[in-house]
Amino acid sequence: MKVAIMQPPYPGAGEALNVLTWQINELQKLLPGENDLVIFPENSNCTGYVDAADMKRLILGPGAEYVEELRKTAKRCRCTIMSGLLNYGEDGILRNQLTVFTPEGEEFFPYTKVHLVEPELAKGIEPGSAPVAFDYKGIRYGAGICFDHYFPELFVQYAKQRIDVLVMVSHQRQERPEILEFTTRARAFDTGCTVLRSAPAMPDPGIGGKSMAVSPEGKIIADAGGVPCVLRCEIDPKARFTRAASYGEPEKIVDYREALLLSRSHVDKE
Repeated sequence: MKVAIMQPPYPGAGEALNVLTWQINELQKLLPGENDLVIFPENSNCTGYVDAADMKRLILGPGAEYVEELRKTAKRCRCTIMSGLLNYGEDGILRNQLTVFTPEGEEFFPYTKVHLVEPELAKGIEPGSAPVAFDYKGIRYGAGICFDHYFPELFVQYAKQRIDVLVMVSHQRQERPEILEFTTRARAFDTGCTVLRSAPAMPDPGIGGKSMAVSPEGKIIADAGGVPCVLRCEIDPKARFTRAASYGEPEKIVDYREALLLSRSHVDKE
């Protein structure tokens, strides 16, 4: 699977439109057949809003133009695009969601952020209730959004659902790069699958950024560092971390995720 992970610049004061323009320009540069999957960060339709009124203005105005470009590009380039968006539902409620745009023109919202931070709750954003895997074209995906990143129990639930790829869209703007690397590698080990992480680059490259792809055993496949860029890599979505079942049993090779789930099932019965 050929993947493009977007790491746009984070805007300074009054620069929200610059980021939307950067994202639209990168979408327009994509070529048909070049990528199977393209990923954008959390809040990518309104990054840099200053208050609730500005957030709504961006979502319904320039952010809506960006979302239309996502739809057009998925069709034009025959690829799937996953983007973190703030969406107003038909019920008028605002949710922080992973939104999927398909080459066939479908659009769906398979995951709503479960762990919201206090400023999101203050703006009336409604949290999701549970992590639920979704299947698309023979691949089972799980998703997490920003603050979800810090809750290992969420990813244990995805391990139980046997996901193939975990998509993490983020807006982390104050975490140190070594912490982001450590926790992303841990999430790969928790879920037993490949993790794809998209986040913005901060003006200070020593904070945030670190869009990356990590293999099921926690090895970094590709790393964007701390600068704005498009990170490209190829992954095997069915890759698994395999190892001997136990010490001294090299002939018994197992999917390590399955070994952990089996042990958890014994504990759950007690």
